[in-house]
Amino acid sequence: MKARLIHPPRRLPRAAARPVEAATTTAVTPKRDAEARRADRSIVAASMVFLVIVAGLLIWTVADVLLVVFAGILGAVFLRGLGDGLAELTGLPAGLSFAIVLATLVALLVLGGVFLGAETASQLDQLGPSLREAWEKTLDNLYRYEWGRMLFSERNLAALFPEKEEWLARLGGVFTTTIGAVAGLLIALFIGIYGAMSPDIYRRGMLLLVPVRERDRATEVLDAVARTMRWWMLGSFARMAIVGLIVTIGLWLLNIPLALALGLMAFAFDFVPYVGPTLAALPALLVALAVSPIDAFYVLLLYIGVQTAENYIVTPLIDQYSVHLPPALTISGQVLLGALLGALGVVFATPLTAIGMVLVQMLYVEDDLVPETAAADATPPIPPPPDTPDSPAPT
Repeated sequence: MKARLIHPPRRLPRAAARPVEAATTTAVTPKRDAEARRADRSIVAASMVFLVIVAGLLIWTVADVLLVVFAGILGAVFLRGLGDGLAELTGLPAGLSFAIVLATLVALLVLGGVFLGAETASQLDQLGPSLREAWEKTLDNLYRYEWGRMLFSERNLAALFPEKEEWLARLGGVFTTTIGAVAGLLIALFIGIYGAMSPDIYRRGMLLLVPVRERDRATEVLDAVARTMRWWMLGSFARMAIVGLIVTIGLWLLNIPLALALGLMAFAFDFVPYVGPTLAALPALLVALAVSPIDAFYVLLLYIGVQTAENYIVTPLIDQYSVHLPPALTISGQVLLGALLGALGVVFATPLTAIGMVLVQMLYVEDDLVPETAAADATPPIPPPPDTPDSPAPT
């Protein structure tokens, strides 16, 4: 018997076997893919917004700690700038130059403490009672006039000066704040010293967080930020030293009490542009007003002259080598960061604004706007219209 060959049944193509289903699937698939892509984009956008909100709340919660760390970074940049400058001038190794700078600063602090420490501490102790006595004497003089009694009524003064029973509670808060300030200062000091000793370690660590293809640009941006911070710190310290020295000598020549303490306040408060000099002038005016109105007038002229010289002579000269910030931008940054972060935000608003200017210039203007502008300027010229053939001459 011959074996029968059994052929498997022929299977029609899917599209031919189920033409209606294949057509329906082909039409629905692009629509489903578009909806899936939109859903994915929505999830990614919502996740990014959520992460930004969480990061903002976290930063706002630990803002004081971050500002203390930032103060330490500023100190490290300042110390390293002095060490690198000495290395360039003398040709010494960077580590040895930094050690010489640190030892010199410590020696200056020790000598200042030996020769001026007792007098400075005594004047600072007398400053608080002297200011309160000067304020009370000023109020007595103002109460002689009707507008003074209306402006400085007991109701208005109650909000400024608490009753004697409340001073104990206020004293505990001041004590806690002082302890926190001293601890923050020590932390910033150690961050500054260790950061200045070996900055390359932290620089390489920050660059490792950037993708490899973007590290060259990240290196340029990081170097620009460090250079901006260094020159801003050096310029600010030079300006503060000049202002503090001139104010101290001027108050001493005018025979104003506590001239050394008031000059030290002028030096420290000048770290905050525009706001700091105004706050530093108020205690000096009160102390001078307790002596005589004429002395207060001379002190006012002194501070106005110092600020005029600083704004129009000292600052432009320093800005040739440092960083120039527009006044409106600086004040806006102080108001914004002061509202968000409090007093520390006002103190560090200027260096943060300077860093923000560098980042916007390099990461947005140079990387985004300039290439687009160059591409727009590089559009090919419009070709001239083709030549039309001459019309045949009439016969």
